Amino acid sequence: MSRLPDTRPLAGTTRRGWLRGLSRSALLVGLAGPLAACGFHMRRATQLPFSTLYTNLAPNGSIGLALRRELSHSEGTELVTDPKKAEVRLMILQEVPEREVVAYSSEGRAREYELRLRLRFRVEDAKGNDLIPESEITLRREISNADNQLTARADEEAMLFRDMSNDMAHQLLWRLAAIRPAE
Repeated sequence: MSRLPDTRPLAGTTRRGWLRGLSRSALLVGLAGPLAACGFHMRRATQLPFSTLYTNLAPNGSIGLALRRELSHSEGTELVTDPKKAEVRLMILQEVPEREVVAYSSEGRAREYELRLRLRFRVEDAKGNDLIPESEITLRREISNADNQLTARADEEAMLFRDMSNDMAHQLLWRLAAIRPAE
């Protein structure tokens, strides 16, 4: 017995399929409209008001790497290795990662930690004048401690410190972008 060819309409060509496609399009436009109206924009590269920057951050440290990556996206500002050639100098006075127990279990074991990354810095111009006097940025994250997942906790802790280093680099750039050099 031979079979007859399938004569059903292709998916999406029926009235119901056409209406379903139209309603999806209307939903996407309806959701995108308020997002555009609220002023949402993708984060752009930070524009710095100077052309050369020196920093004494460790080049292979997590904050140093994050800052270099962000500066590579910034147009018009070059990171120099000689402080004498820099228009602005970002001087790191102290970089301290910390971990403190904030909650204990009924057995006396650490249940929750607070991770902190503290950075003390100052920014000066080529003549040594303070553009930003000695300041400190402190970032905090909390992490739960499960006794049976030690490697997962260590990985999460490393990821959180990496995330804080990226945030620290962003905050440093925002502060550098706010500098108005003396004329």
